[in-house]
Amino acid sequence: MSFFPEIVEGLTEDAGEAFGDDAAGAGAEAGEAAEGANAASEAIDSTIIDGIDGAGEEVEGGGTIEQETQEGMKESQEEVKDVVEKLEKGEAGAAEDAKALEDKLAKGTKDPWANAKKFGKFVGGELAKGALMAVGMQAAQIALAKLLPLLGVGPGAGNNSGPSGGAATAADDPRVKMIQAINQAGKILQDALNTWLKWQAANYANRESYGNISVEGMDIQLFQVLQNKVASLGDQRDKLAPLLKTVQQTKTLDAVKALLTADIAYAQAVVDTSNQISAHMTAMTDAGLPTKAADVQAAYSILVAANT
Repeated sequence: MSFFPEIVEGLTEDAGEAFGDDAAGAGAEAGEAAEGANAASEAIDSTIIDGIDGAGEEVEGGGTIEQETQEGMKESQEEVKDVVEKLEKGEAGAAEDAKALEDKLAKGTKDPWANAKKFGKFVGGELAKGALMAVGMQAAQIALAKLLPLLGVGPGAGNNSGPSGGAATAADDPRVKMIQAINQAGKILQDALNTWLKWQAANYANRESYGNISVEGMDIQLFQVLQNKVASLGDQRDKLAPLLKTVQQTKTLDAVKALLTADIAYAQAVVDTSNQISAHMTAMTDAGLPTKAADVQAAYSILVAANT
């Protein structure tokens, strides 16, 4: 199963429990962006694209996104939402449409340089996928917290004792602690990716001015190198989806540990990219590109601490 069906299936299974009225308090704490069986499509709507929802506003690091780039961002976002809504409704052929869109987005990721609109489509698709992954992680956390009392953990579960000898709570459970860490770090890591994506979208017209690197005798723009690295990070993040689905289906400690281990590797890759930006992309950082170094290192540390 591919990325979109895996995320949406997990949300439609858990959304009623995770985002229902009786979970409002837990949901607000987790910061969910959507409710009910439409959580995935509403997550797409919640993705704010500078320049579309706020014309003329500067992105973090400086620059505004031009209209042609904006159009591409919005177009790919709407394509993702259309596929997600079909999956949510269980429409015939939805899985095939999802696979076709994933192939299309993957192709655009490898060669987004034809024009500003095409680059915008790459950016919009990455923003949308990041929003979907975030809401999927949030749903898993809330569903776990709601399930534990039924298993004899937490309020309403009887006379159980927590680690300190007091009443056990869902927060005492290692699965919930790990998922909480994954969500806390995930917001930071996705913010870094979103910042880099939007900065590139806003500075696309200046891409040739940030220097080149020679690779096997060919000069490649450092702007292109950054795009490739961010796209690779998006691919690595998307590969967490099957592990997330296993967590949603089984809710076992082993499943959560497997997700955490993969997430630590992903966080390390984001840290590595931040370090490369700092060391080798100084023309872009001088022009305002944030490295997010302290933030992503903090996210990595959160995940490592949760794994001890």
